[in-house]
Amino acid sequence: MPENKSFMDDFYSETMTEMAENFFTRRRELETRMEGFARLSGEVRSYAVKALRRWRTFCMLLADDARTAGFLRRIGVDPGEIPAIANQAGEPWHFKPQFALTARGRYRKSVRYAYRALRQATQDYMEGCYGTDPKNPKKKIVLPNYFALRDMAEQINREVATVNTAQCPSSVLSYAKSLDPSASEREAVMGGMVGEDVCRLDESMAFHPVDFSALELPELPVLPPLDDVEDALDEACCDAYGDCREAAQRALAYITGP
Repeated sequence: MPENKSFMDDFYSETMTEMAENFFTRRRELETRMEGFARLSGEVRSYAVKALRRWRTFCMLLADDARTAGFLRRIGVDPGEIPAIANQAGEPWHFKPQFALTARGRYRKSVRYAYRALRQATQDYMEGCYGTDPKNPKKKIVLPNYFALRDMAEQINREVATVNTAQCPSSVLSYAKSLDPSASEREAVMGGMVGEDVCRLDESMAFHPVDFSALELPELPVLPPLDDVEDALDEACCDAYGDCREAAQRALAYITGP
């Protein structure tokens, strides 16, 4: 056997092995990332439900969607569809009665308490909070959240576009054939893959991009700290307790009841 033929055979074998490893490794890594995205989206959805239940409680306590929207505008937050979304959140969040000497005082303290809980839950959902790393209990990590999940979807979609174009099966096969002209000639004589076959191969093995919008996760505004809005919130409480006292009392009794 000629020495140069042995070298070319070894070169071809090593090149094909490396190409196959790169091709399948990159696809496995992308599949793993997409599986991780699906799992994390479930966790983020649970935080969304937690936040929306607290929005539901807050809206119920103010006894009127228009009043809730007016309060949000006053503190510089666009209410958007928040009251409507909150009303669809199902069972509101319940908490223990807040101590005060008068019914009005209990109501006001309860609304403040609900606001603080609402703000924290929304911040955890949108921006994340620190929690224990499941892989290392001694380590703290930022837990899954809306913004991180959205960024992850964008990163995955960039990788999907790269894999589907730069590393599509037809490109890899074409390059492999270019390293072995004699095999290409034999395939041409025997009838190799035609254009339609190549397209079907690429389509069947193509990755589909992540559709973040299909998750229907609401983008909620993170509210200012209570200290910054306490006067506006107390005024909203006075309006609610004055205009819709019975509704406010019923909501408070239901939310803080046994």
